[in-house]
Amino acid sequence: MPKILFYAGTAFCLFLALTSAAEAARELGAGSIAFGALEAGGNMLPRAPWAILVALLAGLGSAAIFLRMAALLAARNLFGAFLAVFSVTGAVVSLAALMLLQSRIYILGRTANPIASLLELHFAGCLVLGYFLSVSLLALRPYFRVQASRFLSVLVSFPLPVFGVILVQELFATASPAPLPPASPASSAFFAIVAVLFFSIAVHCIRHRHLFIEVTNLRELLEGRSDPSARPSGRPLRLGGAAFDS
Repeated sequence: MPKILFYAGTAFCLFLALTSAAEAARELGAGSIAFGALEAGGNMLPRAPWAILVALLAGLGSAAIFLRMAALLAARNLFGAFLAVFSVTGAVVSLAALMLLQSRIYILGRTANPIASLLELHFAGCLVLGYFLSVSLLALRPYFRVQASRFLSVLVSFPLPVFGVILVQELFATASPAPLPPASPASSAFFAIVAVLFFSIAVHCIRHRHLFIEVTNLRELLEGRSDPSARPSGRPLRLGGAAFDS
């Protein structure tokens, strides 16, 4: 992983942690929610263009860190690595779609009222992004269990159930008006958990930066993992020139 991409991704993880913590505190104080350049009721921030660009860059930077974790996980848990790649890709695509929708809402808001269908698409996109982000963190649980701490490996399991509570509220309680989900204890808890996770990921990346910057040779990782008891003769079980645990 290039050094500039690693340090940029780490900085963006820290930035996302700070913004998520600020959003959780704002929800508890003001009782409203905001995301990117958009506030509750469809109001755009004065610095909307810059907020959209920074959100796109932050998404790409943090996604690069997650994909590097998935690459390090591939030798131990191939299914988890593929699931992480799939979910991170879905999260980045959802974020890009949301930011482009916000740009259209901002442009239309300068000349006329934003189209209601754009606001509804934005609301659905927020739910999609929350889902893929929760799955991405859960898919990387095997990595955190091995490379990080037990605290992180347990904490990454919480965003998906908390997001499920938000979705259940929308389906079975009261439907919320577009363009953003309502501020609730569940959404505040979701942002707080995400803040702690991204801050912990940034600290983990700095402490173990050699894992991210150095070139990873999967063949060397696999050749050292053999089980002498796999065969009576004591020879390791090898498939396709690489050794696997039995």
